[in-house]
Amino acid sequence: MPWSLPADKAGAGFSWDFPYSLKLMAHSQKPVIIYGGSFDPPHKGHMALAAAALRQLEPAALYFVPGWRTPFKDFQPVPFSRRCGMLAKALRGAGLAGRKGVSISSFEAGHRRVVYTFETIGHFQKKHPGAPVYFLMGSDCLAGFKQWRRWRGILKKASLLVGLRPGYSPGAAHGVPFVALRGRFPRAASSGLRGALFLGEKPSALAGPVLAEIERNGLYHDRELRYLKANLSSARLRHSLAVARLAMSLAPGLGLSPQKAALAGILHDCARELPGSGVAIARKGLAGVFPGRKSENMLYVEVISKAPVLLHAWAGAALARNLFGVKDREVLEAIALHATGAPGMGKLARLIYVCDLAAEGRGFKAAAWIRRLAGLDFPAALRAANYVKLSSAFSGGGWVHPLSVSLWNSLQEKKNG
Repeated sequence: MPWSLPADKAGAGFSWDFPYSLKLMAHSQKPVIIYGGSFDPPHKGHMALAAAALRQLEPAALYFVPGWRTPFKDFQPVPFSRRCGMLAKALRGAGLAGRKGVSISSFEAGHRRVVYTFETIGHFQKKHPGAPVYFLMGSDCLAGFKQWRRWRGILKKASLLVGLRPGYSPGAAHGVPFVALRGRFPRAASSGLRGALFLGEKPSALAGPVLAEIERNGLYHDRELRYLKANLSSARLRHSLAVARLAMSLAPGLGLSPQKAALAGILHDCARELPGSGVAIARKGLAGVFPGRKSENMLYVEVISKAPVLLHAWAGAALARNLFGVKDREVLEAIALHATGAPGMGKLARLIYVCDLAAEGRGFKAAAWIRRLAGLDFPAALRAANYVKLSSAFSGGGWVHPLSVSLWNSLQEKKNG
C-alpha cells in the first residue's frame, strides 16, 4: 500500500479508502518531494505550492531543481546561477529558507544540457532508496504531461503531487493519475511574468527581494528596453509598449507564448526612427533574416522609391537579429511584416499586425473597436485591421504595398471559402 496524501479531492485513478495514519504507517520512510522547473523567475505561486506540500506531507526532503534548460522553453533561460540566486531570495521571502530538508539542487545544471524529469527522479531515488517520491507541479502542467519524455516511466517511479490552480477541470488531466494538494493555488505563469518584466512592470506575483535581484542584475531584456529608451521618442516608446502589452494579453488565447508576443511587440518599431528608416540595415541584414523570399524583391524594387518608411519593419527584424541576438524566426517574421502583412504569415505575425493598428493610443477611429474584437473573434479583427490599413492608404492617395493587397485577397478567399 503506498504512502499517500489525504486530500479533499484525488486525481484520476486514486481513491482514499483508509485513514491518513494507516497510510503513513505503510512506509517506514517519509516521502521525498522533487520540485523541478525553470524558476525563470521564481514567483509566489511556486512558494505557495512548496509551502503546502511541506505542511501537508511533512517530507524528509524537498528539492528545488532548476533546469539547465527545459525542453519546452522558447528562449534561452536566465543563467543558472542567476536563477538560483533569485530562488534563494524567494525562499527567504517565503520563510522556507533554512527549513529542515529544503534545498536547491544543482543536479540538472551539472549536466549542462536538457535533463528530462525521468532522469531527475532516478537520481533522487538512488539518493533516498526506498522512500516514496513525489514530483510537485501546478495543475496547468497536467494537460501536456503525456508529451514529456518517458511519461509512463515517470509515473512508475513517482507520484505527481499537484496544486490545483484557477481554471482547472478534471478533464484537463487527460487520465493522468495524480495526488491533489488541499486548497487552491494562485495562477502565475513564468512566461507571462517575463513578458511583464520586459515591459518594465513590477508584477505583484514576484516577491520584493526577487524584483530587487532582477533590477540589480538587469535581467529579462533590460538591454532591449534601455536601447529603445535611448533611440525612440517618448511617443514611439509608448506605442511600442502598448503594442507589446496588448499582444501579451491576447497571446494565450491564440496558443502563443506571452513572452514571444511581448518581445515581438516591443521590438517591432525598433528601427522606426533610424535615419532613412534603416535602409542600410535592411540592405545588409534582410537576406539573412528571410533568405529567398519574394517579398525581398518587392522591398527594393518599389518600396525605396514609393514608401521608404515601410523599410523600418524589415530593418527592425535585421536589427533584432544582429543587435539583440533574436533567432526565433516567428519573432523576426512578426517584426518584418507588421507594417504590410503578407498572405501565409504565421500566428505571431498576424497578432503583431493587428496590435500595431489597434493598440491603446492609436489615432485610427476603429482602433478601440478592433482591440475589443481581437479578444472575441481574432480572424475578424485581422480582416478589419487589414481593411483599415488599406482604406487609409487609398484615401490618402498613397502607394499600397502589394503584400497588403495580397493579404486582403487571401483573407477574403478564406472567409468566402
